[in-house]
Amino acid sequence: MSFAEDAEHELSRLIVQNRNSAFSKLEKSNQGESIVIKFINRFGGACNPKELAEALNLSSARIAVVLNSLEKKDLIVRKMDSDDRRRIKVTLTEKGQKAAELQKKEMRDKIIAVFKQMGEEDTKKFIELTAKFVDCSQKIDLNEEGDQ
Repeated sequence: MSFAEDAEHELSRLIVQNRNSAFSKLEKSNQGESIVIKFINRFGGACNPKELAEALNLSSARIAVVLNSLEKKDLIVRKMDSDDRRRIKVTLTEKGQKAAELQKKEMRDKIIAVFKQMGEEDTKKFIELTAKFVDCSQKIDLNEEGDQ
């Protein structure tokens, strides 16, 4: 195996081994209701389900299920667009805004606690390497798009 295959294997092993810890909680927060609430909060206003699906890379069916659940919990409201009655606008309720802020604070606190345990030097290395990883990933994605 190449070093890259070894690294992927080790990362996968760590994620599986720690599936009930930070990796799992970070991953789960990016799959359903949490990520939708976070996105709408960051978006800063009304957005439509299609925008949500595209921005979050989720299917329209998944977005519909998540929005139904959030609406039942009184975290969002859906209203017809006054300019185009065929379009629906989604906004957070006050309860939804509070939930988004709480989730943001909890995640921030967890990340800060991890960084404190890692120490300043390792945290800086981690950030630098994560940025490099993201940059390489984006370059690969661009190359794949160009091949299509």
